[in-house]
Amino acid sequence: MGGSLLGVMIELLVAVLLAVTIAYCVLVNRKLVQLRSDQSELKTIVRELHVATNQAEHAIAGLRQGAQNADRSLTQQIERVRELDEQIVTNIEKGEALLLKLSAVTRGQGSQPPDGTGAVQGPQTAQPIRHSQVGIGLLNAQRRGDAAPPRHPQHGSGKAA
Repeated sequence: MGGSLLGVMIELLVAVLLAVTIAYCVLVNRKLVQLRSDQSELKTIVRELHVATNQAEHAIAGLRQGAQNADRSLTQQIERVRELDEQIVTNIEKGEALLLKLSAVTRGQGSQPPDGTGAVQGPQTAQPIRHSQVGIGLLNAQRRGDAAPPRHPQHGSGKAA
């Protein structure tokens, strides 16, 4: 009886250990199932992240190209504005010289200065010739379309209508 009791106890101990092992295997199986489902979700997230990264790279490339095009266009426009600025400055200088000559002619001073440089010296006034009555009259006449200087600037108010 002593031998069979020991055999039964060993079999009970093996059965208990087997039951614990089965319970542990069920628990591990549940964890593996959860891990596999998380793995498939993770793969989906990684795919979506990859697609979003590619779209961002394309968008950045497009922005770079747009910025380069804008830079080129802006550089061309700045160069054109500089050229126009130089032309305007040159035209203003020529216009002021012409205005001085016309002013001298209308005042009866002649068109050649005594120094022979070709530049007509205007009367020494505190304001530039383009702000004088004659200059304003000439500018207004030019805007109206008759660019001829007034015949008698001393008559009337001295201002062009």
